[in-house]
Amino acid sequence: MAKRRPNVIDIGIVLVLLAVIGLVGYKFGVVNRREATSLEEGSKITTYTAFIGEVRMFTVNALHEGDLIFDEKTGTCIGEIVDVSYVQQRRSVVDARGVAGQVDFPDYYDVTLTIEGAVVEKEEAYYASGVVELKANSEMLVYTKYAKPIIQITGIDM
Repeated sequence: MAKRRPNVIDIGIVLVLLAVIGLVGYKFGVVNRREATSLEEGSKITTYTAFIGEVRMFTVNALHEGDLIFDEKTGTCIGEIVDVSYVQQRRSVVDARGVAGQVDFPDYYDVTLTIEGAVVEKEEAYYASGVVELKANSEMLVYTKYAKPIIQITGIDM
């Protein structure tokens, strides 16, 4: 058997592999540790409110105080529901005389959730659990143990 010496391509492949291993080690060893400690230092337990419109009573009954609420995209827990309130949905209609008025829309309700969770305030936005961006009047798909509604963030109390 003849002994083979490494050529330039073999040495290049080994150097690229070492660089990739070094970058992965740096990412998981240094950068993630820095992000985790900044989350703990900068996060505050904050209360924010969310609105869910036009749902039926079984969805209202599926939202409980004490339930954890998760973001659908990331699976991250964005807080705990501390209060659930609902009202009969009202809609504007025009009657036969041409007068607009508010009437109850049967079997549909508007729900207001009060959610408490760790929120990090950064220069550009607020982030629930340091990951999920919270914006006023933005909609997000969330889920709890029993329901999967689309909520609209209406206020953040910092």
